Amino acid sequence: MKRKQDPRNELLNLVPQGIKKVLDVGCGNGSLGAKLKEKQIEVVGIERNKDLYTPAKGKLDQVYLADVEKFNLPYPEGYFDCILYADILEHLLDPLATLKNQDKYLKDDGYIVASIPNVRYYKLIIRLLFGGTWDYVDTGILDKTHLRFFTLTNIKELFIRAGYKIIDIRRNIVATRGFRFLNVLCFNKLKDLLTYQFYVVAEKSADSRRFYAKRKIYQF
Repeated sequence: MKRKQDPRNELLNLVPQGIKKVLDVGCGNGSLGAKLKEKQIEVVGIERNKDLYTPAKGKLDQVYLADVEKFNLPYPEGYFDCILYADILEHLLDPLATLKNQDKYLKDDGYIVASIPNVRYYKLIIRLLFGGTWDYVDTGILDKTHLRFFTLTNIKELFIRAGYKIIDIRRNIVATRGFRFLNVLCFNKLKDLLTYQFYVVAEKSADSRRFYAKRKIYQF
């Protein structure tokens, strides 16, 4: 997906009011965090790409050149009010383990803000149905660096299993005028298919795992 080389207003608007300390996982060149710092927010970044890490150092309070899946932050438990995962979870080998591991750095009433691509996007389905291809490219849903793929159901289960309660889900609808009109005719029932990317706000919840109902997963 699109990395954070430019400020992401759609994510900035989802960061809850009153946040003072943010951990930006996969902070890119620091553009998103720099916008948060304009609001007097302390921003700590983690970035594994050295070319992006270097400019980020000059924009954020602290940046670590590291792989988030193998890195333990030198911060006390409960230090951060919010953790950002902007187009990051799909790049991880084990996003669930990462969410659980970083949970300790988030205060008890803290938040996660994430953006995640939707593999159920209608153009991808059409390509599979009629073209029979699954082609990895440099950017987008089939970015060649993506290791995990999510639908809305998978996203909800991921956060519940990690110990979070989702309090807001928004959609980045990217569709032709014809498909938008078809969605209206279908009483908005196609909205998930027209969603290119989901934006998620979740809060820490000790009870969330109690509501996880394991689905039957079919093997083909």
